Amino acid sequence: MLIIKVSATASTNSFAREWCQSNQNLSPTCFQAFDQVSGRGQRGAKWVSNAGENLTFSVIYPNPQVSLQSQFVLSAGVGLALLDALRELKFNSLTLKWPNDIMAANFKIGGILIENILNTGKIENSIIGVGLNVNQIDFPDLPKAASLKSISKRDFDLESILKTILEHMGKFLNGLNKTQDSEIFSRYEKELFRLNKASTFELPDGNFLTGIIKGITSSGLLRVQLEDDIIKTFDLKELKLLF
Repeated sequence: MLIIKVSATASTNSFAREWCQSNQNLSPTCFQAFDQVSGRGQRGAKWVSNAGENLTFSVIYPNPQVSLQSQFVLSAGVGLALLDALRELKFNSLTLKWPNDIMAANFKIGGILIENILNTGKIENSIIGVGLNVNQIDFPDLPKAASLKSISKRDFDLESILKTILEHMGKFLNGLNKTQDSEIFSRYEKELFRLNKASTFELPDGNFLTGIIKGITSSGLLRVQLEDDIIKTFDLKELKLLF
């Protein structure tokens, strides 16, 4: 996979989108930023990262073999690819916090933001943004954030980690038309943060809800068991899982 490095950019996802608009005959390409000054996460959140200490990158993947109805399989599969890469680096106690955060024990160490470019009702290009806390130690006002270094007490080579991640991500993306969605979702469910545990959720109106995470639907909705064993599904805008 081609890797293009930039010294600074507002957002690697935005940079990748502009690249798609100005280039034809795209091939899988990774854009890595030394400094991402306005990184974006889910729900409009800002992704804060110290320059040169972490991995902030986006991958353009043209024509993924995924339908609009099944596009959550991209998020699930990329999340699993990151877990595989980090486990290869001897990191354990990893889970995926719905829908796309990377957790080490009870701390968030990374996140994924996938934005699909559509054309005639199909996904023409997927832009897969990844932020991974690697060597940063201090996270002001983010008590639940951590990094590979803060957990392991050792420094890491960013290029080596990126190479390992891209290898696992490429293996997943290149095998999309050979792997059943159900296989990916089944494994994703097993890796879910707080699966089968009583958890607290925040609703859009600021109220709170207690329930037990039971899995996801094929479209990526979260299945939560409420009182009287009723299972209800929620999308990203309807529910926020707290730590």
